[in-house]
Amino acid sequence: MRRATIDELARGATRTVERIIAADPGDGPAERESRIRDALALWIEHAVKREFHNDRRRVGRTRA
Repeated sequence: MRRATIDELARGATRTVERIIAADPGDGPAERESRIRDALALWIEHAVKREFHNDRRRVGRTRA
């Protein structure tokens, strides 16, 4: 995975977590934990799907 892609995904995940924390500032860490885990899981899923798709394209170009 390219460094720029990793940086982009990290920035997006950070923004998402910051929004979750800012949405309910009175909540403690225990209340936010599941929402943060779900958000990070979605970002990881997105990264894996994106990399899978890019790998398939690269393989297709080398075999053509």
